Amino acid sequence: MKEEKAESILNTAKKMFGRYGLQKTSLDEIARMARVAKATIYNYFGSKDRVYLEVLRREANEIVEKISFSVSQEVLPGDKVVAFARAKFQYMHQAINILNLDRDGIEKVLPKAESIRSELFEREVDIIRSILEEGVGKGIFCLNNVPLAASAIGHALKGFELNWLVHENEERIEHHLDELVHVLFYGLMCEKAE
Repeated sequence: MKEEKAESILNTAKKMFGRYGLQKTSLDEIARMARVAKATIYNYFGSKDRVYLEVLRREANEIVEKISFSVSQEVLPGDKVVAFARAKFQYMHQAINILNLDRDGIEKVLPKAESIRSELFEREVDIIRSILEEGVGKGIFCLNNVPLAASAIGHALKGFELNWLVHENEERIEHHLDELVHVLFYGLMCEKAE
């Protein structure tokens, strides 16, 4: 029963934070929509900020799990990189509260929210790094510094998140991703210099 109430509170809070943001969402409204007493929310979480942080943690964990699953469905390292990029944008689009951190300006939110966002980025870079290491090990990728390449790819994709996910439709995102993947794999040069 306790778990069901906590789930109801978090699911309701996720929707409300996503729609109205942290500042405009009240515990009274969350309690009303979740059909629990406001005191129940305080008993389970202690404060609105803690509810928000738990919503963010769950979104971050869901993103990593779904990206990891998408990557695991592929065999070749190149296909894994493509699967990573596509899954990242697909699942980030659904993680509205994580996106709102970037949209609202991360410095305006709780410091712990910033650490959740930073941890999500590091987890994504770890997935990229493992893909790149596999590709280097199989002689598919030629990289001098795998951790640096993984971080660079992570930063490049992160830079597109807010612009693409907020301002572009799905078809345009796919188009941009295709071009980014092409540049990533084939570079800008017409031929390799010997």
